[in-house]
Amino acid sequence: MIDSHKRLDLIKATAILILIGVLYYIFINLTGLSFPCVFHEITGLKCPGCGATHMMTHLARLEFFEAFESNPLLFFMFPFLAVIFLIKLIFMPKWLDSKSLIYNVVMIFCCAAAIVFGVVRNLPMINI
Repeated sequence: MIDSHKRLDLIKATAILILIGVLYYIFINLTGLSFPCVFHEITGLKCPGCGATHMMTHLARLEFFEAFESNPLLFFMFPFLAVIFLIKLIFMPKWLDSKSLIYNVVMIFCCAAAIVFGVVRNLPMINI
């Protein structure tokens, strides 16, 4: 019973996020406007998420090379996290609870990858 409530809440939250994403995509296509990266505006550096909007719009158009160029980290991390999310949604395994070791290792890995990517992409000799 509890798992079905958790699953339903997860489905509702996912549906809302997808709807927001679709509306944002439509807004971008109609106006050409998108939210700027506050970190980039203040520092002039690219954050680990810079290029995410471009990546998602390229993916929506099935432009995979351009999506990869927009943000290589998220290009690979997004499908990885989507698979983990689907496993959690369908099977609700205990090893993916937010307090489990595997969940925490995955989150630490993703955060560490984002930090390393954020540093490397701003090195003067690298243009990512």
